[in-house]
Amino acid sequence: MGLSRLSFLIPAIACAATVQAVEPTRVVHDVVIDGTKRVHQERVRFLLEVRPTKTYTDAQLRQAVADDVRAIEKMGPFERTSSELKYSPDGREVSVVYHFTELPYVASVAWEGLGYFDKEKAVKVLTTKVGSYLNPMLLENDRRAVERLFQDLGHRWCRVRADTAEDRGNISVIFAVELGQDVEVGQVNYVGLPDGARPLAMDKVLLMPKGAAYQPELVDLDAQAVVRKLQDLGWLDATLVGVQREVQDYVRPNEPRRRHGPDIAPDGYFNDRMVLTYTVNPGGRYTLGKVSFIGNTVANQEQLRTAFAMPEGAWFKRDDLEGEPRPGGNVGAIEHARRVISNQGYARCRVMPDRRRDLEHHIVDLVLHVSEGRKYRIGRVDIQGNEHTRDAVIRRGMYLNPGDLWNDDARDESRDQIGRTGVFKSQPPRPVAVESEFPDDRPDEVDLVARVDEDSTGSVNFQVGYSSATKIFGSVGYTERNFDLLGFITGGIDHFRGANQSLEFQASWSQPATQVSATWTNPHVLDGPYSLSTTGSRSDNTLREWTERRISGSGTVGRNFLNNRLNLNLSYTYTDLKIRTVEATAPDDAVEGYYYLNTWTLGQSYDRLKPNRNAPTSGFALSATEGVTGDFMPASADFAEYTGKGDAFLPMAEFEDGGVTYFHLSARYREEESLGDTPFVPFYQRYRDGGAAPRHRGFEYDDLGPTQINRNGFLSRIGGTRNALATLEFSVPVQRTNEGVRAIAFIDYGNVWAEGRAVDYRDLRTAIGFGIRFPIQIPVALDFAWLLQRRPGESASHVQFGLGNIRF
Repeated sequence: MGLSRLSFLIPAIACAATVQAVEPTRVVHDVVIDGTKRVHQERVRFLLEVRPTKTYTDAQLRQAVADDVRAIEKMGPFERTSSELKYSPDGREVSVVYHFTELPYVASVAWEGLGYFDKEKAVKVLTTKVGSYLNPMLLENDRRAVERLFQDLGHRWCRVRADTAEDRGNISVIFAVELGQDVEVGQVNYVGLPDGARPLAMDKVLLMPKGAAYQPELVDLDAQAVVRKLQDLGWLDATLVGVQREVQDYVRPNEPRRRHGPDIAPDGYFNDRMVLTYTVNPGGRYTLGKVSFIGNTVANQEQLRTAFAMPEGAWFKRDDLEGEPRPGGNVGAIEHARRVISNQGYARCRVMPDRRRDLEHHIVDLVLHVSEGRKYRIGRVDIQGNEHTRDAVIRRGMYLNPGDLWNDDARDESRDQIGRTGVFKSQPPRPVAVESEFPDDRPDEVDLVARVDEDSTGSVNFQVGYSSATKIFGSVGYTERNFDLLGFITGGIDHFRGANQSLEFQASWSQPATQVSATWTNPHVLDGPYSLSTTGSRSDNTLREWTERRISGSGTVGRNFLNNRLNLNLSYTYTDLKIRTVEATAPDDAVEGYYYLNTWTLGQSYDRLKPNRNAPTSGFALSATEGVTGDFMPASADFAEYTGKGDAFLPMAEFEDGGVTYFHLSARYREEESLGDTPFVPFYQRYRDGGAAPRHRGFEYDDLGPTQINRNGFLSRIGGTRNALATLEFSVPVQRTNEGVRAIAFIDYGNVWAEGRAVDYRDLRTAIGFGIRFPIQIPVALDFAWLLQRRPGESASHVQFGLGNIRF
């Protein structure tokens, strides 16, 4: 009865509680932007959530203002952002004020204490640029980055100060750099190095070899690398005894100092080098013992052991066992054995080695655990990265197709064939790759993905140069190595690329000679094994003792074999000659008139060049031709010509950017002989050598060859019918990439022999020299050659220079 009397009070109490829980609301009277100088206030207001006349509770207002502060900071050119709330006397209205400091513009960035080339390096690490806002935190990061840059370059005591100064309302930034002494590694010594471990092999694994900038933090890493290299060569128990760092004291100018020898501390120079000595204890060298396989069912022990190839007693070297990890590197013995199984479709076959060392006799027995996995067939074959090149160009290089069993050797051959097209990049960071993917929805299939990065294949050449033979000369040309004739005909200029065909136009002119030529080549007609090429040219020159106009056209049909490495071809060439203005110094058989030649030529070529035939750095190439002019076809003269040529590239070292240092050996021999009623090879066809590469660089153009006194009493260059030339070049990528500047040193060794004279290799003439190459950006070919054992009337040196190229 008491509760019922009080029940009428419950609604009243609830209403009172509800009224008490409602927060007060406030109306935004104004939004004030405080701190803008160059940035218009409306740009800031546009970002804000808080706007005049909007109503907020206190909690909502605090959250909205906090969001606005973050938005202003994110906008960029502001720092020290804060907010302030100003309430009206009655508390119903509020004004919101945003305070911040606008960052000034950077008017200029200047350097103190640096030369031109050091400035170029430093600018690349800066975040603070002219026209950007000056952020003190980023400026400090830039200061540290510049300091670290030069410390890594060997200036261990480099210090950098970042100063700022007012500049008409903006800010100028000055980086004051004190480089200090440039300390480099002057020499690296090894103590305890066993026979069979060459210092050169150790140097290759160092982060700080001789001549590198000295960085103390890298010494321990290099010491570990030396020990690992010894272990990789078979000294599995090798340990580091210690590292000695010898800082050579400064040598004051003209102060006699002989203690370290002239190579380390020459008189009159500061000696700022570090000599590092790594002392090792190699222990005994291990050999390979017994090799056994466990878990194999697809191949037996004998098959796997035969593929493993390393005999018992061989040095236990890591490279021989595991090969090189880089794409295209040597395949190790373990991988050879694994591929006996994987090449039968077992794409996920794995071989895990278990080493069992005999510490007393220094023998390692290997137990290789084989996990075969399931058998896979090829599912999809996808191509990525070919923007212009047609898929068919890549697919014709694939030796694995949908439905085929997986095969690692075929996968590697596919990668090599795609690279041999010469239209894709073959060096880091994105070389040609053929990778496998295992789809979850198709458990018995493996997909292949060919990833390529298209290289520059077109080039426009503008050359203006000088040679001692032609004096000032010029040329213009166009080359496209990824031309598509059918696409150009049907789709116009927008579809002229993509079929891996070659198109070349070239025109050159100088005072003694002009030449125009055009060549088109299709290496795979209808994407098959046949090749087709056609060439037309015209030349007018007075380089020899007569004026010659030569017009020729040719066509070649070929067939590729052995994975496109062997090419057999047949070509026909028609040549129209006009000889006039024969000088008194010409050979006795030189006669003015019109001549014509019909020539059939058989050609053979075989190559194992890598990464491609256009810019090889390893491998070899062999070629030969046998040609007949006249004989069974009408011609002004009947003669035969035979040529043989070989090139070999021996890589010596490779930089991280892909640039390869290599030796290039080239040898060429060619010979002509008259046929039928023709008594001798005609004067306009005989050989002369000398000039820019690939000719003998120790002589001016056409100056190497036999001579005799003609009927006019002059010494005449009669030309020869046998020519041999061998060249050895050492090529170094100055910019550590194959597409940059190269420095070369060379030896040319060759001669030309007159008709009827036996080839005597004691007659070979030798020239040595050096040069520079810009094969991609600017095709500068600058060679300086000196002729050895010079004879009377011969020039002691020869210079050839050319300039100009745009590649796209």
